[in-house]
Amino acid sequence: KEVLEIQLPRVDEIPFDPKERYMVTFHKSPEGDLRVYVKGAPETVLEMCSFILLDGEIRKLSPKEREELLKINTEMASEGLRVLAMAYKIIEPDNLETFKENIKQKLAKLIFVGFTGMIDPPRPEAKQAVQLCKRAGIKVIMATGDHKLTAEAIARELGILEPDSKVLTGAELDNMSDDELDDIIKNVSVFARVSPTHKHRIVESLRRKGHVVAVTGDGVNDAPALKAAEVGVAMGITGTDVAKEAAEMVIADDNFASIVSAVEEGRVIFENIRKVVKYLLSTNAGEIVTILTALIFFPEFPLLFKPIQILWVNLVTDGLHVVPLAMEPKEEDVMNKPPRKPNEKVINREILFTILYVSIFMMMGTIYMFMRGWNEGDITKARTLAFTTMAMFQVFNAINCRSSTKSIFELGYFTNKYLAVANVTSIALQVSATLLLPLQVALDTTPLSIWDWGTIFLVSSSVLIADELRKLVRKMVKKRHMQQ
Repeated sequence: KEVLEIQLPRVDEIPFDPKERYMVTFHKSPEGDLRVYVKGAPETVLEMCSFILLDGEIRKLSPKEREELLKINTEMASEGLRVLAMAYKIIEPDNLETFKENIKQKLAKLIFVGFTGMIDPPRPEAKQAVQLCKRAGIKVIMATGDHKLTAEAIARELGILEPDSKVLTGAELDNMSDDELDDIIKNVSVFARVSPTHKHRIVESLRRKGHVVAVTGDGVNDAPALKAAEVGVAMGITGTDVAKEAAEMVIADDNFASIVSAVEEGRVIFENIRKVVKYLLSTNAGEIVTILTALIFFPEFPLLFKPIQILWVNLVTDGLHVVPLAMEPKEEDVMNKPPRKPNEKVINREILFTILYVSIFMMMGTIYMFMRGWNEGDITKARTLAFTTMAMFQVFNAINCRSSTKSIFELGYFTNKYLAVANVTSIALQVSATLLLPLQVALDTTPLSIWDWGTIFLVSSSVLIADELRKLVRKMVKKRHMQQ
């Protein structure tokens, strides 16, 4: 290369044009003339050629030879090679500016030199990432400037191209209206020989069909498509500054699998937000329902809790479980679920149902324990029983909120070590609230017997038992539907 650069110094160039699909460089030769070298898409370059360099001789390119060359190009492309055609022409040095001004007309009667085939093998993790996307309900579409057969071979290797999927070229897109494209785009997995304008049309069509679109790109020409998508993803290593500015996200390692990992992490974060919301709403609703029920239906009772006791439950018991729930490890099937709808709310029917039944269980259990102490004629003990039962309900409800479908026996109690520590800490603090004199005075509590503690755990664990039964029934119903 260094020798050629000395022998044939480059004096000018016309950069690659995605629309024209070729680039041109101008080199000064030792003989004093100017060499015009062209490389680009084989079908485009061959149209410019009238001659061929064969066995060191330049002769006219016959129709039969042209047909054979196109056949060779097809064979190379079908093997997944990115094929470029090479050609050249000799002009006078004084004609450079005139040549450039009329480049399309002047690029004729070129001498064909040959093909070069390149391969950029997909990373091993890319195929696995594509399969993971499919399981997650995410359709992967490949849009490339490569030959149709090259794109088809790569897409088939990656698992993008399904047996019933179509491959469209940029030329076919040009002959389609937007309505026609909208009608067939759901069946298309690969777009070949496409320009930046085509990519923009593809994104707009997918969005018109109601899809949430993410687009990857690295070049300046990818900026319109990156901008048009809901999520533009630029490459951090090979990406241009223009592409990075147009994108919402930059992948530092240029790895498609990293995008899938980001999707997975996003799903985990959303689900964990739901778990925290479900926990906070259900426990706080339980407290409200319990207090209101006692006020309305048991007017003869004094207040079930002192204000300081409610504050203790909300700050000490509730607060300890929120952060660990937000750090809940991902569930194994998080990428086996279909994507959420864009307008889907955080509070869904499952959360509303949880709020309802948890509130009822907490209300019934807490009032029952208060009545046990009240019947003994000890208001302090009655409040201590109700206060402690309410706090223990929070502990068992936090275990419930780890998953809406999986049993705690499937998840494993210690898989979220932060929550396990929070539960132990919460129970220890609640025991201290009934045993330590300073806390007894501050919270107006009294020591409880072993029998009392056993009853409290039995009553408060009812919310966990009920939710485990709900999950079991749900699993049985789902299994029956699958068998049918």
